[in-house]
Amino acid sequence: MAWDDFSKVTTSRGFPKVDEAKMQQMIREMAYHIWERKGRLSGKDWENWFQAEKQIRAKYK
Repeated sequence: MAWDDFSKVTTSRGFPKVDEAKMQQMIREMAYHIWERKGRLSGKDWENWFQAEKQIRAKYK
């Protein structure tokens, strides 16, 4: 694969691009881990999800 082709499949930070389905799965898993770290508190679903989404999307930006 030529360098020009490789740059089309990576992000500006060099991470591989991830399709949206994979991105959602990674966010879901991260949100679960955040929930566990916070002591499995109920009622914080969206807060955990948005925190996870922010972290994952920043990594693959």
